[in-house]
Amino acid sequence: MGMFDQVMSAIQDPSREASMGQMGQIMSMAQQVARANNADTGTTQQAASIIGGFVRSALQEKRATQGEAAAEALVQEGARDGAAVIPQLFNTVQQQQMSQAVAQKTGLDAGKVQSMLPVLIPLVMKFLNQGSTKAGVQGGGNPLMTAFLDGDGDGDVDMGDMLSIVGRFM
Repeated sequence: MGMFDQVMSAIQDPSREASMGQMGQIMSMAQQVARANNADTGTTQQAASIIGGFVRSALQEKRATQGEAAAEALVQEGARDGAAVIPQLFNTVQQQQMSQAVAQKTGLDAGKVQSMLPVLIPLVMKFLNQGSTKAGVQGGGNPLMTAFLDGDGDGDVDMGDMLSIVGRFM
């Protein structure tokens, strides 16, 4: 099942965190970031794609070294307080590398990108948390996070495309 299918399944599953309202909030926040930084939505989606790739790598490493539950807990923490998990995901050098990668591919100023990270990384985490099981509900895993981390290994996951598709759907 593809990532878009996982998003739609999470929205339809009452035991999951996802809802149309929460997805709308995530989309609205992405648009606000774009406006606040004088960037068009496409540029912001491209930045989210690049940042999503860095987040994916960090979460894959977390999962490999500490297990699935640790990666899920980090996603849940990031959805609540995204800025707090940034140092758990990336050191200062990695944040600079991420900013430079986004700047090179989008044309945005690297300093501006650096200031966007505390908003864009939490957006990715909030998006991934949509697959989490609601508090007090028994359930296993976060299928949205698993799809994002590309459990089938095909490499076909792109956060910018997901934001675009969800935006069109909504």
